[in-house]
Amino acid sequence: LLAAAMLGGCHHGSQTKGLFHRLMEPAPLRVGIALDAPPLAYEQGDVAIGLEVKFAAGLAASMQRNLELVEIPRQDLAEALLDKKVDILMTGMTVAEAHARKLATANPYLISGQVALVHLDDHKKLGKGTRGLTEQSVRLGVVGESSGDNLLKMLKPKGTISRFPTAAEGVQALVADTIDVFVFDMATNFYYASLYVDKGLTPGGTPLTREPLAWAVRPNDTALRDAANAYLAQIEKNGELQKMLERTIPFYRNTAYSPKP
Repeated sequence: LLAAAMLGGCHHGSQTKGLFHRLMEPAPLRVGIALDAPPLAYEQGDVAIGLEVKFAAGLAASMQRNLELVEIPRQDLAEALLDKKVDILMTGMTVAEAHARKLATANPYLISGQVALVHLDDHKKLGKGTRGLTEQSVRLGVVGESSGDNLLKMLKPKGTISRFPTAAEGVQALVADTIDVFVFDMATNFYYASLYVDKGLTPGGTPLTREPLAWAVRPNDTALRDAANAYLAQIEKNGELQKMLERTIPFYRNTAYSPKP
């Protein structure tokens, strides 16, 4: 096709040049993302924003490829990656979850975990570890089948447990005072604590679990995994990673997960 276009002469020179560039241009980096985990990945209006969106743009630029964000329901992420509908998942996935789904991961970019979200008056009792969470009088809330739900199943608390479809619904129950504590991922609970600070919400100061977050790739895609690790190493070395975490995740500097000065 290119040879035929070139034989067309100078009249088609600009068309030939454009065709050549299209043929040689690398494929876009297709990033699978679930927009359900503020501040890591969520929607504002009709626009995808969050830490993972910034990472996706940075990785694509470092590879000199255009970025194509592909929104996928969280339960379908692993299947979409393995079916080659996307190239990489950048969506607040834990290393343990990725490996359980037979996916490979780049190096972790954040040590996350489960954190309690409570009313300020209950912080001393419920925000400093798991001990207070097991008392019979405490009304607990989690997202069903989440890491927080698994933690409560292990703790076997004596109080009631309300399971919600989404974190937003669990937080609203806490605001309405129908539960005493909502256990969920660190970054998201920090986000909601800052969003509802006027309602007296605050995050617990003690991590309840330790869960590294990382980007997932297909097990045989060593080239993309190496490229992701190279990008992560670059922004870690120049200090941009720390700045991105601090700018995006409320309370990040005040958690036991963040580096101490």
